[in-house]
Amino acid sequence: MRTDRSRTAPRPHHAGALLAIIVVSTLIRSAAALVVPLLDDEAHYWVWSRHLMWGYPDHPPMIAALVAVGTWLLGDSAPGIRLFPVLLGTASTVVLYVLTRRLFSPSAGLRAALLFQVLPAFAAGGIIAAPDAPLGFFWLAAMLFGWMATRGVGWAWPAAGAAVGLAVQSKLAGGALALSLAGFVLTTPSGRGWLRTRWPYLAAATGALVLVPLVRWNAAHEWATLTRALVVDPWIEPMTAPANVAAFVGSQFVYYGPLGFPILLAALAAVAARARRDDRFRLLLWGAAPTLLVVALSSTRALAKPHYTAPALLSALIAAVALWPQWRPQRLLRAGVLTSLAVTLAAIVLAAVPTPVSSAFHQEAAGWHQVACEIERVAPTLGRPGEVFVLAETYQAGSQIAFALQERLPVVVPFRGFVLWQPPARWVGRNGVLVDHLAGAPFDALSGAFERLESPFVVPIGAGRAVRLYPGINFRGLGGSP
Repeated sequence: MRTDRSRTAPRPHHAGALLAIIVVSTLIRSAAALVVPLLDDEAHYWVWSRHLMWGYPDHPPMIAALVAVGTWLLGDSAPGIRLFPVLLGTASTVVLYVLTRRLFSPSAGLRAALLFQVLPAFAAGGIIAAPDAPLGFFWLAAMLFGWMATRGVGWAWPAAGAAVGLAVQSKLAGGALALSLAGFVLTTPSGRGWLRTRWPYLAAATGALVLVPLVRWNAAHEWATLTRALVVDPWIEPMTAPANVAAFVGSQFVYYGPLGFPILLAALAAVAARARRDDRFRLLLWGAAPTLLVVALSSTRALAKPHYTAPALLSALIAAVALWPQWRPQRLLRAGVLTSLAVTLAAIVLAAVPTPVSSAFHQEAAGWHQVACEIERVAPTLGRPGEVFVLAETYQAGSQIAFALQERLPVVVPFRGFVLWQPPARWVGRNGVLVDHLAGAPFDALSGAFERLESPFVVPIGAGRAVRLYPGINFRGLGGSP
């Protein structure tokens, strides 16, 4: 089905409206990126950026590369770490507009660009440095190029393949895109005709070529990225399957707004109803179905985090804005947008400004710099520079301390990517500082790693919490990961 160009040609005032949406949203996200304290995972990706590889035990390398370039441009700071996620949020807005305009109309494209800024999960993706920022951008690009390819644009085939490969290089969840685009082509009568040409195979070859470095790195490291993805730890304590699903569904009302999520659900239902007779909705259905199926199944085991649905719900967003003028009552739809906007702005304010609700988060974020200062004060009493290290019990604490220390002391964490550049065995026989952030089992697993531990130095980090720093004498190794 070819698109009527007269129906999709943008009107002159649309360019001004799109520019206004882009400028205002980028300024808001940039301001938030400047003032929101660095999150644990962001600090972890900064550590990755100091040790660039073609893969890591947690994710593919895209976010590490983006953070490396961002900090090279703006320095080792929160703005440097978040530079490319902010820019990708803007770029994703443009691609979403173009995709929605091609599928439906310029007016729908503008509504999509606006709604993308309002829903909390999508707004956060344009602020926080995480694999989801490049994943979302390449996901939308692959959908756009895939649609253009099946409409007869030859160069869009390898472009779609490359976008799928780059999405996987951002996050393994991008692999669902290959299923989505292949399913769309195979179930569309006009799409199946392309299988008699070289173009789909060129697209597949291009995507595979983009992934060669990631595959080679994993083959040399016991498939660490894939293995870790298959054994993700629950982010909440597993309950019964019905309770897990209920908790997951409930979280969607927070991540996409109390009325925004029902709008997206209604849009998904409309997509399913129209997909058989309309190629545009068939593309959106295939863009959502594989991801939603995997996430729904994993939610029964309490493995699915709320933002895992974000790529799939981009299809719901596009459908919602396309059908918007037909839906009633309009007042309820506007209320959905406003409540989602309120949740988004409240989340930004709470993350950016200490309040009674968010004070503990801000105090802990500031506390890591106090911990780093105390470590640097204690370290010279344990040995000469280069002979003393820091041993942390979690990757979160290790990453925050490494960022605060800015590599002035080596930080050892006995699992995840840290073991690739700071293997614990390298420090056997040396003295170090053992960090006790969580106490209990994590600390107990490391407390016997030294011949003896001296009395701790206590660093308060607010809200009645404290970090204990134990000078450790004669590191004896770990004998296995905790």
